[in-house]
Amino acid sequence: MSKVCLKDNWEFMLDNVSLPDEIKKKLPKGVYKWNPAVVPGTIHTDLLNNGIIEDPFYADNELKLVWINGCNWIYRTVFDFYETDGAKRLVFEGLDTAAAINLNGDPLGFAGNMFLRHEFDVTGKLKKKKNKLEIIFFSPVITAKSLEAKYGNLPVALNPERVYLRKAQYSFGWDWGPSFPTSGIWRDVYIEEIPSVVIDRLRFDTLDLSDKKAEVEVDFSLKGNVELIRIVKIRLQHGAVAIEKELVVDRPEKICSGMIVLNPSPWYPNGEGEQPLYKLRIELYQDNGKLICLEERKVGIRKLELRLEEGGKPAFKFVINGKPVFARGFNWIPADSFLPRIEPDKYKTLLEMVKEANANMVRVWGGGVYEPDYFYELCDELGLMVWQDFMFACGAYPEYDQFLESVRKEIVDNVCRIQYHPSLAIWCGNNENEWIWYQSTKTSPVHLPGYNIYHRVIPEILGGIDPNRPYWPSSPFGNDDDPNSQGTGNNHQWNIWSRWIDYNEVSKDNSLFVTEFGLQGPANISTLNSVIPKKNRKTFDPVFEHHNKQIEGTERIFRFMASHLPVKSEWMDFNYLGQLNQALGLKKCIEHWRANMPLTSGTIIWQLNDCWPVTSWAVVDSNLIPKMAYYFTKNAFASRFALIKKENSAIVPVVVNQQGSEFHGKLVLKELNLKDGKEIRSVKAGLNCPPYTKSEMAPLPVRKGGDESDTFFVSYLYNEDGVLIHNNLFYKNEWKHAPLPEVKVGKEIVKLDEGYFLNVRANRPAFFTDFYHQGLEFKERGILVLPGTVLKIKIKGRNPDKVDPAEIKVFTLNDYVNA
Repeated sequence: MSKVCLKDNWEFMLDNVSLPDEIKKKLPKGVYKWNPAVVPGTIHTDLLNNGIIEDPFYADNELKLVWINGCNWIYRTVFDFYETDGAKRLVFEGLDTAAAINLNGDPLGFAGNMFLRHEFDVTGKLKKKKNKLEIIFFSPVITAKSLEAKYGNLPVALNPERVYLRKAQYSFGWDWGPSFPTSGIWRDVYIEEIPSVVIDRLRFDTLDLSDKKAEVEVDFSLKGNVELIRIVKIRLQHGAVAIEKELVVDRPEKICSGMIVLNPSPWYPNGEGEQPLYKLRIELYQDNGKLICLEERKVGIRKLELRLEEGGKPAFKFVINGKPVFARGFNWIPADSFLPRIEPDKYKTLLEMVKEANANMVRVWGGGVYEPDYFYELCDELGLMVWQDFMFACGAYPEYDQFLESVRKEIVDNVCRIQYHPSLAIWCGNNENEWIWYQSTKTSPVHLPGYNIYHRVIPEILGGIDPNRPYWPSSPFGNDDDPNSQGTGNNHQWNIWSRWIDYNEVSKDNSLFVTEFGLQGPANISTLNSVIPKKNRKTFDPVFEHHNKQIEGTERIFRFMASHLPVKSEWMDFNYLGQLNQALGLKKCIEHWRANMPLTSGTIIWQLNDCWPVTSWAVVDSNLIPKMAYYFTKNAFASRFALIKKENSAIVPVVVNQQGSEFHGKLVLKELNLKDGKEIRSVKAGLNCPPYTKSEMAPLPVRKGGDESDTFFVSYLYNEDGVLIHNNLFYKNEWKHAPLPEVKVGKEIVKLDEGYFLNVRANRPAFFTDFYHQGLEFKERGILVLPGTVLKIKIKGRNPDKVDPAEIKVFTLNDYVNA
């Protein structure tokens, strides 16, 4: 018998036994009867599907739905099950979170950790007809507060009780997300036979690697009737080439076998090489040749090192297969407040966006969840290294025995589930816990409640089940004296933005590796319009401000906008200028840190995505529409790129080659007139850049008698075949002071073999040209349009050929700066 999924016939209702009468009177009548439920699902989405509540994301409905968090909920299903003979178990891949499970009126047990797989032996407890499975979910808020009352208040950012519940911390509310502490069966539930033998804690490691051979190790343990097993076969295959190994064993409980792979095909991060995956197959046989157990995985051969010292100086650098890699990436948060709504297509779309943005790393942030297997499989295929936090964030955590026991199970469960993926680059103990403690108390983090978890419990567990992968206790962390020091370890740069420091100050930052930094920008107009009523579409409206969870978030956008750009508060104008300001800030920071190599070896943007429609740090909004910042980031993340800076009254182009091969090509730098785009002067330089180096070209002196405020610079980087691979733009003053001309932008929609395109032209230089149409998505935004050129912008949407180009709204910075 394979799995029998229990996803049908579920229903739910309020467990109102403990509610006071005055509360009962205020609740919707629909909660007092059985309603159909979707499994996997959440209480919020079930209430929504049954019309009992309105869209939680719309307007300020969040504030009207707080009552849900304080209730207990009952879920039940009735099912037939004819294969009642033999040992059976009931498996919940995920229960959210505090729950009591009953089968046919008898208690099976309790759940209290959202991140654990829960199994219950139901041998002899199943009937052929009308089995009744019932789960009571206890209020996460009340449960957490009762634990807090029992064990004591801890210093925690945001909702302090959250740390007592092993539940996705962001669900209690964050500075980019709403407060929806969910309840429900959030992953699959099924019944299966209890296998006689099962492969457990499977680990695959590359111990040594060269061009000619790789030494790999397959390590796993067995659970169950291990005395049945006599022969173990291990097969590793890539294409037509296979390596096989057969072991004769006697009562095996743990097996560790080395294998030699000749002429290996190594796995590399995106931009550094290919991502070949090998099929690992393990077969367990009885001595009579009967196959008892079969396990298959896709694995990669790659050697990874986290280098913390180079040349006697501190470093923080990933080295893959002997090659240093500059990490370019994004922080990942859960892609919806209601996790079961995240379909595979959403994961695929978002992670493909990461790759298309020339990134090679994604950090799974510690206030979310351990993502499903599919997430890590996609990262393997796309070449995205995974920085994996354990699920602790922004606070002190308890250390009483029951809590630590649950944490130990959680660590083992999730490490063993995802360890074998070649994309998995590093484990990290938590997000910002040590740093926040140090900032607030000015004392060493060794006194932090929870310190024992990240510095003793987790490393001890990893030493037994995943000893060869780097582990880092926190992000940020360098040492106990200053967890966020720029001189050691990794850094979170939040002086910029959160502490009101301008992004131009990034030039003073010499961090070794930046794991968080960012600026806010509003979600796209179509996304905001879908949740903000028309009457509330004002930048000072409380409903609009409700969709920005950072304290003084909107004020910060205006403050940073005022430093660099014209300030407008009208709905669409603010959206354009706010997105442009975010884009320019990220571009400035990325270019600085990338040109700061080899001292700096990584820059991870906060953040890639959103969990609801909001003004936030994300570069892709919750409707999967990229903001302008996404395209600026994509350009700044190119593995070979050129930037332009000013030093000592001269313009200096810098070319960075962050690939493992030499770069031969050409750089063209032009100075153009702001008014008409005519060329004033240009220089060309042939390039021969060694791997992983930066090269400063000969400075271009400021013209004598020239007025730099009337000119700007563009760079064009060509490969040896003459193909343009990168371009850039530079203006020495703030753009708000630039005397930009009035401009007319022409546009037409054309159909080519590759799809539909918007042809764009302008009579004068049009700076940071952007487009908006409710039904279209534009694959380039914030572009420079020079007179005499036609730019082709790929567009997506329904029936683009039916769209009148006059309906496409065009924004340029010229529109907001006086000529």
